[in-house]
Amino acid sequence: MHVRGEKQLGRAKALGRYASWFLHTLTIVSVGLALVQIARPAPAEGDDAIVQTTARVKEIFRTRCFECHGGVETNAGVHVLDRESLIQKDKVAPGEPDKSLLYQKITTDDDSMMPPEGEPRLSADDIAAVRAWIVAGALAFPADAAAPAEDEKDTGLRDVVGVDYVLKQILAHVQSLPVRDRPFVRYFSINHLLTGGATREELDLHRDALAKAVNHLSLQPQMVRPEAIDNPVGTVFAVDLRRLGWHVKPFQRVENGRTAGTANVTLHDLALLEYPYAVLYEDSETLDRLTQEYLAPSGMVRPIPYLRADWFVSVATLPPLYEDFLRLPFEFSEFETMLGVESESNVANFLARRAGMTVSGVSRNNRVVERHPHRHGAYWKSFDFASSRGRQNMFHNPLELNEDGGEFIFNLPNGLQGYFVADAAGRRLAEAPTSIVTDKFAEDKTVRNGLSCIRCHERGVKTFSDNIRPAVEALPGSPGFKKRDVLALYPTQEEMDELLKEDETRFLRAMEQALGKPQTREPLTPVTQRFLDAPLHLSTAAAELGLPDGANLAALARAPQFVALGLTPLASGGLVRRDMWEDYFDDIVRQLGLGAPVIPLDALSIADYALQPAPLEIELSTASKTNVFAAGDELVINVTNRSKHNVHIELVGTSARGRKVILAPATTVVNAGETFRFPPTGAIKIQSTVGKEQITLFASEQPFPAGQLLRGAGVADRVVHDFYSLSAASGSAAPVFDPARIVKKTITIETK
Repeated sequence: MHVRGEKQLGRAKALGRYASWFLHTLTIVSVGLALVQIARPAPAEGDDAIVQTTARVKEIFRTRCFECHGGVETNAGVHVLDRESLIQKDKVAPGEPDKSLLYQKITTDDDSMMPPEGEPRLSADDIAAVRAWIVAGALAFPADAAAPAEDEKDTGLRDVVGVDYVLKQILAHVQSLPVRDRPFVRYFSINHLLTGGATREELDLHRDALAKAVNHLSLQPQMVRPEAIDNPVGTVFAVDLRRLGWHVKPFQRVENGRTAGTANVTLHDLALLEYPYAVLYEDSETLDRLTQEYLAPSGMVRPIPYLRADWFVSVATLPPLYEDFLRLPFEFSEFETMLGVESESNVANFLARRAGMTVSGVSRNNRVVERHPHRHGAYWKSFDFASSRGRQNMFHNPLELNEDGGEFIFNLPNGLQGYFVADAAGRRLAEAPTSIVTDKFAEDKTVRNGLSCIRCHERGVKTFSDNIRPAVEALPGSPGFKKRDVLALYPTQEEMDELLKEDETRFLRAMEQALGKPQTREPLTPVTQRFLDAPLHLSTAAAELGLPDGANLAALARAPQFVALGLTPLASGGLVRRDMWEDYFDDIVRQLGLGAPVIPLDALSIADYALQPAPLEIELSTASKTNVFAAGDELVINVTNRSKHNVHIELVGTSARGRKVILAPATTVVNAGETFRFPPTGAIKIQSTVGKEQITLFASEQPFPAGQLLRGAGVADRVVHDFYSLSAASGSAAPVFDPARIVKKTITIETK
C-alpha cells in the first residue's frame, strides 16, 4: 500500500458524466477458425442515428447500471443489458418513456432515483439518449464485439483478449518490419475493453479518438492513421514515430549547470514516464522476446511495449504532455514568434479581422476574437475579460482592449488545430480561471489547455455573430474612438462567415483524412469523459487488470491491508475514483501476483509516493507551516531523518515556470536522527514573482540511481532516474533498482 499526492490536473475531481456517442453501420466478421465471433449485426430497424443511440445506451447501462443490475448483483431482478427482460418486467415501455419505470428512476429527484444517492447522476445528454432509445421502440442492443463462440469446444475470449494476446500481436508485427524501422514503431491497445464487454461501435469510437488525438499532437504535415495490427479484432494499433515527429530528442542533459549533450529521450518517452498501468509480466516468454527484439533496440526510457489508448488520448491531450508534444513555449511573445505571426502589425495594417460577442458559449463576459493569416491556414486570438464593465466593456473602445487573458487557436501543418492559453502578462497557462471562461464538458468547468479546446472545437473554429460592427454602425456622431478604423477592423458578418466556413472546411477535411471517413460524431469527448470522470465498479476495475471476472479483486479488496486504501467499495458493489485506482494500481498488481509494476516515479503528475508501511520515516519542511511566503521572506528547506538508519536523498526544486534544479545530489546522506539543511548556510531570498514552486525529495535506505536533469526548448524540465537498463543480451526488463524502495515527497512553495 502507499499514499500519493494529487494527480495531474485533478483528473478525477468529480465523478462523471458522458456526452453524445456512437457510430455507424454494423457487419459480421469471424476470427480464425470461428473461435470467437466479432459481431456487427446489421440493424434490422431504425436509421443510423437510432442505431448509434442504441449502442450508446448499452454502454451507458453497462458503465453506470450493470454492477447492481446484471454484474455482481441483479437488484430487483433486473438485468439492465437484457432488453427483452426490461420489457417483460415492465421496466421499459417501448415508445413511451414517461410510462417506463427505468426512465422514471433516472429522472426523479426523490429517494428512488437511480443511480442511488452517493453515485453521480446521469448527465442530461445520457438521459436524453435513454429517452430517444425508448421513443424509438427500445430497439435490441447490438452484440458485444467479442462474443463467446457458440461451440463449447471453442476457447471464447481467451484467443483475442488479454495481455498475452496483445504482446503476441506486437511481437509478430515487430518481426514483420525491417530491422531499421523497428525502433521507431510504438503501439496502443484498447483490448482491455473486450474483457469488460464492448460493442463494435465502442471499439470504433476508441479507434477514432486515438486517430484524432495523435494528429492533434503532431507538427508534421501528413495525417497519420493508426494501423490495426490484429485484424479483424482491431484492438492493437501501431504508429511510426517519425511520421508524427515524436522521434525527436528535444532534451539536453544538464550537469553542474551546463549542457552535456543530447539526452536519449524522445517526445513519446514523456508519455512512458507518466504511464501508470505498465506491468512487467515476469513469466512471459513473449515479453522476453519483445525485450530482445524491440524494447532494448528501441532505447525506450521505460520498458513499456504499449500504452492503453484510452489513457493516452485522455492524458497526453492535457498539460504538460500536450504542450510538450507540440513544444509550445512558455511565453506568448515566443509563441507568436514560433507561429511566424506579427499580430500587432496585422491589426495596424487591417490584415486582422475582429468580432465581438456579448454572449459566448465559453466566456462568462464579453469576448472578442481576432483572425490572422497564417502559413498553415489561420491564427485566432480571443480576448477574455473578468468583467464587462468600465474599460473591460468591449464597446468602450473596440480598438483598445483591456483583456485579462486569452485563448489562441492555430492551424497545425496537417490542417487540424493547436491551442495556447495565456494570462494578461503573456504567461502560458495550463488552466484558465473559471471566473473568466468555462468548459461545459468538464465536471469542474475548468478550461484546460489542449483537451478542453479539442472537445469544444469539434468542427474547427466555432461560428458566432459579431455584435460590435452593427452597434458601431448605428452610432451617431463621434463615439470617442475612430469609427472608420473599427469598421475596417471588424468586417461584415458575410465576410466573417466566409472566413469561418473556410476554416471549418479545412479542419473537417483534415479530420476525414485522419479517420478515413467523414467525421459524423466527435469521438474524443465520450472516450475521455468515460476515462477521466466515470467511476470504476468492480467489473470495470477487473477488466482493466485483464481479469475475466472480479472475484479475485473483490476478495483482495476485503483484505485487511487494503481496507485503509479505500478500495473496499469494489467488494460491495460500490465504486472508486480514477485517481484512487491509479494510486494503488501497483499494490493491486503485486498482491494479485500479476507481475512487477513499472512505477512512474519520475512522472510530473505524481507528487508523492511511499509504500505502506513506509520503509523509512523522513520529513520535508520549511519554517512556514503553510509554505506560503511574501517577497523578501527567507526560505530554508529541511529534510529530517526520523528513521533508525541513514538515508540517501536527492532534492529537486521546480520553479513556477517548470524550470528544475537539483539542490542536493543523490549521493547526499542524512544520518539517522539528523536534519539536512538547504542551503547549508544563510537562506534563499523569496523573489517578488507570484506563483507556485515545488521542492521534491527522493529518499531511500539504499543508494539509488542519480536523477538526470533534462532541459529543452518548449518542453518542461524532467529529472529522470535510470531504474531500467535494457539490453538485448539479458533479455529481461527487470529494474536495476526497484523504484518502490524510494519515498517521494513534494511540498509547494507559494509566493503571495
